[in-house]
Amino acid sequence: MITVLAPKDKGFLIVDQLINEKLLNLELLPSFSQLALDFLSQLSNKIFEVKHITNFPELVALAYWIRKANISSIIKNFQKNVDPDSIITPRGIAFHIAPSNVDSIFLYSWALSMLVGNINIIRITQNYSPQIALLLLFINDLMKEKQWEEITERNIIITYAHDDKINERLSSIADVRVLWGGDSTVQAIRKFSTKPTTKEVPFADKFSYTVIDSKKYIALNDYRREQLAKQFYNDSYWFDQLACSSPRFVYFSGIKKKNLEASHLFWDSLSKELQNRETSESMGLAMNKLVYMYETASVGDSMKVVSELNIAKPTVIRIDKNEINSFRDSCGGGFFFETFIESLDELSLLTKSNDQTLTYFGFNKAKLRNLIKSVNGKGIDRVVPIGHALNFSPLWDGYSLLDEFTRKVHLL
Repeated sequence: MITVLAPKDKGFLIVDQLINEKLLNLELLPSFSQLALDFLSQLSNKIFEVKHITNFPELVALAYWIRKANISSIIKNFQKNVDPDSIITPRGIAFHIAPSNVDSIFLYSWALSMLVGNINIIRITQNYSPQIALLLLFINDLMKEKQWEEITERNIIITYAHDDKINERLSSIADVRVLWGGDSTVQAIRKFSTKPTTKEVPFADKFSYTVIDSKKYIALNDYRREQLAKQFYNDSYWFDQLACSSPRFVYFSGIKKKNLEASHLFWDSLSKELQNRETSESMGLAMNKLVYMYETASVGDSMKVVSELNIAKPTVIRIDKNEINSFRDSCGGGFFFETFIESLDELSLLTKSNDQTLTYFGFNKAKLRNLIKSVNGKGIDRVVPIGHALNFSPLWDGYSLLDEFTRKVHLL
């Protein structure tokens, strides 16, 4: 693994030195090699060995995900669905553009691409977080070991200022182009030509929300509500609520009286969780939330402030369900809209094409399956219980990434 910080005025020169004939002519590693599996397992162990690693929950989640047992399970589940007459091979060179808002998510798609044998070139943001800096340190230390030489020379992580010349160069050699970062990134990179056969995996702007059966929530005991608040906190407050899969809306489903009661209990429970964690926020974030609240007030006719700006509480605005599509942006940092609906069926009428993750509590699989069928492709990529919004899966935003990153050669 080579990690390079390219100065603005020398970025293309450095990239041109890295993307040389030797790299372009390297043999691809076989898909699902023991070498790649062992490397990911060793990286997982290295992360877990660090003292106070729990201060970086994103890294803990990554280490847990790339451990050998989980990766082996992912491979097994993928291979059992492959046609017996098909042979899985790498696709070639994968060019990844990592996002800036959730800068650790590229590690998951990179791990899968490396696992299937692709050569990987990853561009990360220049303003990467402390946890990414720590992770890059782990990776570079690991890459000093001779046993990982074949992986080291086939994977490059680089950061450079926005540079059309570099993006054009890397796009031209890519067999797969993985575009994180939302609509603006996808549109900016798509102007650069690729090979006619290049596979593109774009991750556009997405919107996520939670739905709660009010009657069943009210019936919970205090302990269970505390646990649900912890899980909702993890879904929402990691990455300052800026992850595409973090909920921005909470729907309470039931009769109005039950919805009001459930709303009060739910936000009170989350407030206690924030107080227990001694959550703090920057002056800039507090100001963004204040401005956003006033902007919201100028647009919404039915808006009601349920919980005002307070470091120890979430900011919650109640709006009528008919106005929700006016508030699909978010300032993050624990700013939520809530809406009351009478039944889960109403969500199918409110769904939009860029809806990604629906987290839920109190609904059985049959009702959720019926909801997905009624939505019928208009939106919603994932439906998971509260607490699982940020759990990465090889099936993400409707893409089966292992399928996207590989070729299937049909043999008769």
